[in-house]
Amino acid sequence: MIYLDYAATTPIRKEVLDLYIKTQNNFFANTTSLHKLGQESNFMFEKAKEELLEVLKLKNHDAIYTSNATEANNLGIFGFINKHQNGKIITTKIEHPSVMEAIKEAERQSFEVVYLNVDKNGIIDLEQFNNEMDNTVVLVSIMWVNNIVGSIQPIEKVIEIMKFYKKAKLHVDIVQGLGKILPLFDFNDVDLMSFSTHKIYGPKGMGCLLYNNKIDLEKRLFGSLSQKGIKPGTIDLALVVATTKAVKICIEELEENLKFVKKLNNHFREHLTNDKIIVISSIIASPYIINMSIPNVYGETIVHMFENENIYISTGSACSSKLRKIEKTIYAITKDEELSKASIRISFSHLTSIEEVNKVILLLNSL
Repeated sequence: MIYLDYAATTPIRKEVLDLYIKTQNNFFANTTSLHKLGQESNFMFEKAKEELLEVLKLKNHDAIYTSNATEANNLGIFGFINKHQNGKIITTKIEHPSVMEAIKEAERQSFEVVYLNVDKNGIIDLEQFNNEMDNTVVLVSIMWVNNIVGSIQPIEKVIEIMKFYKKAKLHVDIVQGLGKILPLFDFNDVDLMSFSTHKIYGPKGMGCLLYNNKIDLEKRLFGSLSQKGIKPGTIDLALVVATTKAVKICIEELEENLKFVKKLNNHFREHLTNDKIIVISSIIASPYIINMSIPNVYGETIVHMFENENIYISTGSACSSKLRKIEKTIYAITKDEELSKASIRISFSHLTSIEEVNKVILLLNSL
């Protein structure tokens, strides 16, 4: 089997799984219980959260644990904007569905929304962004690394522009960037960030919203006072501990893995000789993701053809890949419906071998 859909999900690392099982077995008590076992679990919870913030070098942030990044994105967006009756929200045309659909709902309610254009590299129009920024803006939501084409947004420049508008807060979906590429910005300068553990070789069922302590998030659910009442309910301590472990490892191995995956990406591009294939992902995009199209051939057709060869790739976001619609990110970049229907995504990992890449190249070149 050749698995090249790491942008959709990743296998759990053995050391992370071992820690998860150990914690689940030995520290199963509810973190809100008053007895000794409960207090031991709560101590471990606070320690794991503190270590997570430390490894990310966050000085003034807190963490809310959710069931996935979709929930974290929604909690961050609505937990913040519901404190406002109206205002302007700025986002892009290529956000993950969990952000795009949340902001569309905000637009239906009362908020004005500006969707930034992107260029051929999938990078936002900074001039448009600068022109749209004013004192009515309450939220800017721009993903760091695009999940479809891997484009890396200039978050550092967004932060610089936003410094003149103190009312506006910045939300960044860091799912595809965390532990994979080096940020050119300081996480401390971002008000709200979302990530998912299963994208960094941790267990499924855990997402996280990192937020500046100065932000007063509205409660979206009602129940216990767990996690400051923002996300009430019983905490799965084992998932929290495993998340910290997964983040630590991916940060420690980041530079080594990035160097390796860059070589894989370059090798793939250099040896892909089929003129019918149009590579959409820019050379300056994240090396972990490469998107391409074969005009007049549905991406789903290619996916199933590869599946017959025991090779697993995708057509795009796993959260919406079954909808069989035009891939909106590809269309925003290419303005071409055919390319948007024909796109496929290959996503690499440090676990990917050069031999696996060569087999995929051979198959693509034979089409």
